[in-house]
Amino acid sequence: MAAGLIPATRPEALRALGDFVNGPVLRYARLRSHMVEGHPHVSRLSAALTHRLITEEEVLRVVLQAHKPAAVEKFLQEVVWRSYWKGWLELRPGVWRDFIDFAPTGEPLAERLREGRSGCEAMDVLSRELISTGYLHNHARMWWASFWIHRAGLPWRDGARFFLDHLLDADAASNTLSWRWVAGLQTAGKTYLVRRSNLETYWPDAPEQGLNQLDGDPTIDILRDTADCSRHEFAETVESPGDAPAGLLLHEEDLSLECGPLRGFRPEAVHFWKTPPRSSLRAAWLPLATEDACSRAESHFQREVTASETLNALQDWVESQSLRRIVMASPFVGPVRDSLAPFLVWCADRSIAIVPIRRRWDSRVLPLARAGFFPFWHSMRPRLADLAELSE
Repeated sequence: MAAGLIPATRPEALRALGDFVNGPVLRYARLRSHMVEGHPHVSRLSAALTHRLITEEEVLRVVLQAHKPAAVEKFLQEVVWRSYWKGWLELRPGVWRDFIDFAPTGEPLAERLREGRSGCEAMDVLSRELISTGYLHNHARMWWASFWIHRAGLPWRDGARFFLDHLLDADAASNTLSWRWVAGLQTAGKTYLVRRSNLETYWPDAPEQGLNQLDGDPTIDILRDTADCSRHEFAETVESPGDAPAGLLLHEEDLSLECGPLRGFRPEAVHFWKTPPRSSLRAAWLPLATEDACSRAESHFQREVTASETLNALQDWVESQSLRRIVMASPFVGPVRDSLAPFLVWCADRSIAIVPIRRRWDSRVLPLARAGFFPFWHSMRPRLADLAELSE
């Protein structure tokens, strides 16, 4: 996939959204599962959404400005799934810890499959596409994850880590919980098995070498769920930074804060927290997105945006600006929150207040992910109707 097909700036993401809404979205329900070169039947906006170059609410509103809900329901559901997964994991952070604390096994077969040398050429093509582009079609992700778990017999967490490290749209909630679903953990006892017939139906150009590995139904062991799935209270946040002086800390989970609850905020100083790149593709793509975000932030907030990638440098910024209060988008359960945890402890020890901001959409919608998706979807319908009415 050409790099240009994955928007890396907010203007690119908005153009891609407009192009998708002007035609492909109406064919999405019928064609979304088909693997076609260039992936024209899907929006390819997942990386922009993960890093909030644009938001779920924006996408839903633009789609509903152009089309009746019934005509685009499947696409609406797919966008809403992102919020559902995020809310579900926020309420059950032990599931993330169960995944992230797992030590990789280093099995030779796992290494061959990651490198595209498994002998099943279709899966190997997908491995190479992921490494070289940072993207995989959603159906391909399901096939690959199922092959890894149920055909190759490898630990699901190892495969999920591979996706987390290489996908440009890597989202802790969507990635972790989707892999758990394929493995039979997310919906207890319900697994997903990749079959040759399904792959040939939706990817007729798939390489034939090694496809016999997808024949037959192997015996699938239902895994025991070792995660702490107990439900926690939703983390307390605010929707406004207040009027007291404060610095603004940006990070990669929300790259368009000037278009949200901080629109009218006037920070004393602005700083960007960088997390270490997990792959060469992410190391090349993410700076494009963050540079765009920092440029927009400088223009909007009228402050130079500095940056750091070490705890000491971040602490130096706070001390050099004599900050006693720091506003930031509340990081979700996942790598960014984990990376900032020592900094938050350091701030608490010095009585430096952290003001965690959530977008109104998140604070209203994410706590609803208390059970399965379809109860969540049912509760979302009035909110989508409100978006449609606002767009008229």
